[in-house]
Amino acid sequence: MITKDIEIVKNIFSLLDEGIVNGYDSFRYEVEVYEGYMESELEVELNGEQTTSADTNYNSAALYDLVKQLKSSALSRGENWSSFQISYQIDGEVKTSFKY
Repeated sequence: MITKDIEIVKNIFSLLDEGIVNGYDSFRYEVEVYEGYMESELEVELNGEQTTSADTNYNSAALYDLVKQLKSSALSRGENWSSFQISYQIDGEVKTSFKY
């Protein structure tokens, strides 16, 4: 990942972090990118309970655009990942992974 990608990932994290309405102890966001569309899942854990239907108020279009920017940046370097995951646990570090 290059500096530009890190800034995009920070923006993705901020949207998710600020957009989980009822708080969280940890979350995992995974998105699969296809030709012309994406499929995503947000898993939130709060007080030991996990859900994929947490209340959110982030701008999905902005999130979609950031993922497209991240994918485009990777493609410009010849990296063709198909899936991106970002996870975070309170007081931990943000972790990212890519599937190729």
